[in-house]
Amino acid sequence: MKKAAVIALMVLLLAGCGFKDIDNQSFVMVIGIDDSGNPTKRYRVSLKLAVPSENMAPGQSQFQIVQQDASSVTEAVRLIKSKVDKELEFGHAKAIVLGKSLIQEGFSEPLDWLVRRGDIQMIGYMAVGEPTANAVLQVKSKSEQFPGDALFLSFDHEGTESSYTVTEYLSDFYRRSKERGKDPFLPVIRAEKDSYTINQVMLLNKDQGVLTLSPDQTRIFITLVRTFQRIELVTKTEKANFMLAVRDLHVKYNIQEAVGKQPPIVHLKVKMEGNIEETNHVFYNENWRSYEQEAEKQGEKRIQKLLELMQQKGVDPVGFGLRYQATHLAVDKAWNDWQSWYPKVQFDVKVQVKIASSGAIK
Repeated sequence: MKKAAVIALMVLLLAGCGFKDIDNQSFVMVIGIDDSGNPTKRYRVSLKLAVPSENMAPGQSQFQIVQQDASSVTEAVRLIKSKVDKELEFGHAKAIVLGKSLIQEGFSEPLDWLVRRGDIQMIGYMAVGEPTANAVLQVKSKSEQFPGDALFLSFDHEGTESSYTVTEYLSDFYRRSKERGKDPFLPVIRAEKDSYTINQVMLLNKDQGVLTLSPDQTRIFITLVRTFQRIELVTKTEKANFMLAVRDLHVKYNIQEAVGKQPPIVHLKVKMEGNIEETNHVFYNENWRSYEQEAEKQGEKRIQKLLELMQQKGVDPVGFGLRYQATHLAVDKAWNDWQSWYPKVQFDVKVQVKIASSGAIK
């Protein structure tokens, strides 16, 4: 009897959870952070809140955009709470958009806030908003069934699979921003009237953005940093112009040690196989090897040019520096050596192309 009474008293001392009823919560679907242009209130935080609706038809999603300028992201969120009648719930925020001007000035403080918040998913999609993050949040896609759905489908590849779109998670972005030898990057979302265009990537150092790649460069870049195997290789020769739809692609590299004053050499090998998807020439009775060789030459030239461009900008999103450290025992010394070598590193690119089919029936 006494034991039961003691247990009952202990139960009374237990703290309950702070759960609020679902009717009293506002679900944040997308987070946007911009540079306000005001030095005293640098950050403009925009939250895309889902508005409950019975209609789930495409193009009928209902949402509310709430924004606030403040000297810190934390203060902005606190002030936003005074503008809504329900508790903000960040657990459903799967997309985080940072404004282009903010990225170019510095993103360390907003990133620190995002990582420290325990209710923000580390698997959330990160991106750069052009012209601003708020402009991206304002877009109402005609295909959306609920707020943010168009962005989620673009990045998780459950919807479209584009060779121009790369997915970057908050966890990986944070790791790259802190890891020596592997720099961060973000896809660029360009806001239009009722849709998005995602076909570029911005390369960053540890503090800010330094270079935005063109769509063609982005397509090549994705093959170097991701295992996405579906790309298109455009080749132009004297006899024919053709588009090779690659369906099998493998990339590997190794770093040859420096010898004396000779800098290290990065040997990068790319193997790809695909079908000719579009051409102005008939391939039936010809030897395809000559076309494969021409595709290899042009592919090597494009990859080499991109690697040298990243080298000139002083960024290493592929992770050559991290690989160099991992293959040496004295990590700190290896990192110092790599920093001095990287501006002079030579790239040896080899591409092997195999045309599996002409893409037509004779």
